[in-house]
Amino acid sequence: MELEEYVMRSADIAGWIDDLDNADIRWDGTLVGLVPAIGSGAARQLLAAGDVAVPQLIAALEDESRFVAAHVLLTLLSGVEYHTVPWNGLKVDIAPDGQARVDAGQRPALVRRWRTWQQATPRPRSLPE
Repeated sequence: MELEEYVMRSADIAGWIDDLDNADIRWDGTLVGLVPAIGSGAARQLLAAGDVAVPQLIAALEDESRFVAAHVLLTLLSGVEYHTVPWNGLKVDIAPDGQARVDAGQRPALVRRWRTWQQATPRPRSLPE
């Protein structure tokens, strides 16, 4: 990738990150566990961007309004193996009305785990505890 193309792609990713929100992920509870559905264009664009989006998604974990969406996208992009309950370490409560609730207190542990994963060589097959 040439420098100009990289800078443009990085700017695109930054814009999509700005538009990213936890509400962009819809959750369904199934017999086999939780299944996230990506519900926004920004989230779909970040997923399509691939590995180049990973550093900015890891930074987005720091934001309470984005950490759930960033965690889901990182899980899908990284190909790490994960359990569906809790969903790759994220506890999601689905209320009787179908609304998903996630305790923001989980965010610091997810940030730590993803940063550990990012810094490892080779990268682990699952998210480090």
